[in-house]
Amino acid sequence: MFVLLSRVLLWLLVGAIIYSLFQRFYPQGNFVARLFLVVLFVVVLLSFINPNEPAIASLWRVVSFPLKPLGASILLMILAAQNMDKGGLKQPGGYLLGWALVILLLASTPAVAYFLVRSPVAAMVVDPSITSQMVFQNNRLTASVADSFTPQNETLVASAYNATAGVSDVGNGIVSGAPYLAQTPADTTRRGLRLEDFVPNAETLSITSRVWETYLNYISGFLRGGR
Repeated sequence: MFVLLSRVLLWLLVGAIIYSLFQRFYPQGNFVARLFLVVLFVVVLLSFINPNEPAIASLWRVVSFPLKPLGASILLMILAAQNMDKGGLKQPGGYLLGWALVILLLASTPAVAYFLVRSPVAAMVVDPSITSQMVFQNNRLTASVADSFTPQNETLVASAYNATAGVSDVGNGIVSGAPYLAQTPADTTRRGLRLEDFVPNAETLSITSRVWETYLNYISGFLRGGR
């Protein structure tokens, strides 16, 4: 009963968001904007009806790009650029640009990504059907759906949820000591934070985007009733 009620409330929230977007942009938009909203609505609807269709899955990856950290930041920057006037930004351009930078910084910082991957919610979405495989060769991180990680010469295989090892140490090969993102919460307490854990990098942004995508896939499956 609780699951059904949660699903209904989540559907109401999604419906309210879609309705507000149509109310705000459809009456005032041009033909291209209206066509985009119609296509967006059709793709979202088909993604729930037949999510395994390759064409629908490809369109959904394009449409859902603004829902990911990098896509949201780019969209906010585009909206902020529309408020440029004589080399400056009019309101709310400054706020949009600020939020875009905040999203990028949080998504690409290893110390923040650790808590996103290790959160209790992340443990709920461990499902082989929606787990994406992350491969980083040549002294980078290779993450798969395996439940344990095994160090090799130039590749580290780890669970996408249980161990995202080496994000803060990418470029240094397979580290001898357990890096920040590869540790359990107890190990992190003993190790403590290092300065490099707060330095953003592209590898962390990629892993955060993959983990965030699994959240979106889990929500989509929950709305479909597990189909």
